[in-house]
Amino acid sequence: MKNIRPASLGLSVILAVAIVLAGCGSPSSPSPVNTAPATLAYVFGVESGTYGMLTYSTAPANSGSPVGSLQAAGQQGPIATDSAGQIYVVGGNPDGLPDQGAIFVYPPNSTGSASPSRTINLDYFPNRLAVDPTGRIYATNLTGGGTPQTVFVYAADANGPAKPLRTILLTNVVPFVTDMVADAAGNLYLAALLRNSNQWTVAVYPPTANGPSLPVRTIDFGDNGLAWVYGVAVDSKGDIFASVCSGCYVGASTIEEFAPGAQGAAVPINTINLSAGSLGQINAGGPVRVDGAGNIFTSLAIWPPGPASGPVNVFYGFAPDATGDAVPTVQFSPPEGGINGWLALN
Repeated sequence: MKNIRPASLGLSVILAVAIVLAGCGSPSSPSPVNTAPATLAYVFGVESGTYGMLTYSTAPANSGSPVGSLQAAGQQGPIATDSAGQIYVVGGNPDGLPDQGAIFVYPPNSTGSASPSRTINLDYFPNRLAVDPTGRIYATNLTGGGTPQTVFVYAADANGPAKPLRTILLTNVVPFVTDMVADAAGNLYLAALLRNSNQWTVAVYPPTANGPSLPVRTIDFGDNGLAWVYGVAVDSKGDIFASVCSGCYVGASTIEEFAPGAQGAAVPINTINLSAGSLGQINAGGPVRVDGAGNIFTSLAIWPPGPASGPVNVFYGFAPDATGDAVPTVQFSPPEGGINGWLALN
């Protein structure tokens, strides 16, 4: 079976992070606290031969079919949303410059061929994207060889050729981050592989991180690099969630929840076991997202039984009190395949 790894290396997964007080911006600027359940999930996929961002209902009565789509300009990478419902999409540079990208920001509930309300032009192409509860924007660059990745932090109202507020050079992380998120205080959480240790971790950086930086703590998953951490999220209580594939290709994938101060070889306070069931065999994990009401969403790359050209992405939602072999409250998959497991909530 083909060995598939996170999106920067082939297939799989998706978001958010930290600092400095940014201006409030327009009236649509997000507020720091969001306790509402998500009603929509955004993913990338193919429908009727067209590649785009598909919108799904998160309600348990979800029929499995998208309720809308957005043909975002030049979309090629991660997506994110803020607490005001604005949609952020990574795409190619509007001027067609090679190896450069942009973040297109769309008004809430944009569909069809809607135009972005603003475009942030970048001199690199982001491979991860996040927006924190105060609206600050975080993006990582895609590097090669032994060059460390950088997290660029932008103001909530960034537009055009914006300059970052801060740049965090990830000196102890292998040059790709599978997922990232930030809490309202500006703490940054990265799902990544530690340099020189072959160990997957959730690395936590403080709001003051700038320049060459080391995490203030890590949650370590051991297993000699076999426990891949594909996603990370933080809920309103500060609990940390990790999407872990401890033996992908044999079906062992979980969502593990940790207490706010967890570090080292911490024991999770809750675990949800993920199963592909009759859909096939788990090939890779995906991002994990938690909405304001505590509902938990994730995706799996699943290899269907019999001949197949490759894995498909299947998305799952779980109730806040889900544990063990809990049954998903919602499940869907793009009609012609998902793209890299990108996932955002609204």
